[in-house]
Amino acid sequence: AATAPGGPDAGVFSLHAGPTALLRAYAVRLATGIASLVAVLDPAVIVLTGRVLAAGGEPLLRLTEEELAELAPSRPRLLAGEVTGDPVVRGGLEVALAAVRDEVFDTSAR
Repeated sequence: AATAPGGPDAGVFSLHAGPTALLRAYAVRLATGIASLVAVLDPAVIVLTGRVLAAGGEPLLRLTEEELAELAPSRPRLLAGEVTGDPVVRGGLEVALAAVRDEVFDTSAR
């Protein structure tokens, strides 16, 4: 027996509907999460990154924007991050290196 749209097997049925339906299903979920952040933080720009976004590319980004416009009162710009690999780890490394440089070379303004 098939489940209702949006039910636990919705992703499986989306696969049979084709890549556009799968992208739209993911965009709905992504936009729902982003809408929660937008309601609290009201950012002007949101940078998205990750393997799924990279695989979905511009079509996924545009579908997510469309879905977000339906869910959020404000409309931040969505951009695809250009950092590849592990951007969170790289960002943490940059912060740590800056702290070490400041400590070792006394580069902080006093």
